Amino acid sequence: MLASIIILDFEKSTRVLENVASIAKQKVDFDFEVIIAINSTTPAKSAKLKPLGKYKNTELIFNKDNLGYTRGINQAVKKSSGKYLFIINPDIVCGEKNTLKKITDFMDKNPQIGVVGPKQVNDSDGKIAMTVRAFPKLWKQIARRTWLRHLPVIKEKVAEDEMRHLDYNKTQKVDWLQSSFIVVRKDLWQKLRGLDERYFLFMSDPDFCWRAWQAGYEVVYFPKTTVRADGLRCSAGGFLTFFKKWTLRQHLRDALKYHLKYFWKKNPRK
Repeated sequence: MLASIIILDFEKSTRVLENVASIAKQKVDFDFEVIIAINSTTPAKSAKLKPLGKYKNTELIFNKDNLGYTRGINQAVKKSSGKYLFIINPDIVCGEKNTLKKITDFMDKNPQIGVVGPKQVNDSDGKIAMTVRAFPKLWKQIARRTWLRHLPVIKEKVAEDEMRHLDYNKTQKVDWLQSSFIVVRKDLWQKLRGLDERYFLFMSDPDFCWRAWQAGYEVVYFPKTTVRADGLRCSAGGFLTFFKKWTLRQHLRDALKYHLKYFWKKNPRK
C-alpha cells in the first residue's frame, strides 16, 4: 500500500462525504486506503457516515467520546499500512484528480523531504489559505488576537509570523505547515512516534514539523496541486471571543504546552 488517507471527523459529517467522494475519484496507479476516525459518535452520525463503507479499502472508527485531535489521528494511523500518510481535515475536497499522484511522485523523487503540504483555497472567499507559518512565538500569538496587532512595529512582526510575504505559488522549504492537509512519510511518523498527545486539539502540527526538521528531514510547501477547504477555522476569534469560545481557551492551553516545551530551544532549521 503506497498511501493511507487519514481523516478525523468532529461535527462535519456532510463535508466528509464530499471529501471521501473526491478522494475516490483520484486517478492513481497505486493502491491506497482511507481510514476515518469519528469523535463523539451519535447514532445519527453513525448512520450518516456508514455509506462511506461502500468505497474500496475504507475503514470507519466510531469513538463514543471526543478523544481530541492528536489521539484520534494517532489511533487511525496505527491501523494504516501506507508508505505515505495523508493527514486530511474533514472539510478538505480534492478538486483535482491527480493530487495524490503528484504528491507521492514528488516525495518519491525527494527522499530528504519528510512533510509536504499542497496549496489550499477557501470555499468561503476563493482566497489562498495561509497554511504556512513561522515557528510560533507566544507574544505574537497573543498580539494577533488583540488590538496590539495594529501597532506599526508589532503589525510587521505578526505579518512575518503569518508568513504574509510568502509566494504561495512557489515550492519551498518552510518552518511548519498547518495539518489541514499534510503528507508524512510513515517511517518518519514512526520514528517520531506520531503526534504528541499532550496537545488536545492545537499545536501538534508545529510540534511535529519541529521534530521533523530536528530529525534531519525537510518540510516543504508544494503548490503544484491545489485542494479546497471550507475556510472555517475553529481557532478563529479575538480577545473577547476568548471568554465565549472553548476552542480559543483550548488553543491557549495547547500553546502554553508548546512554548514550555520549546522555549529554550533553537529553531532546528537554523
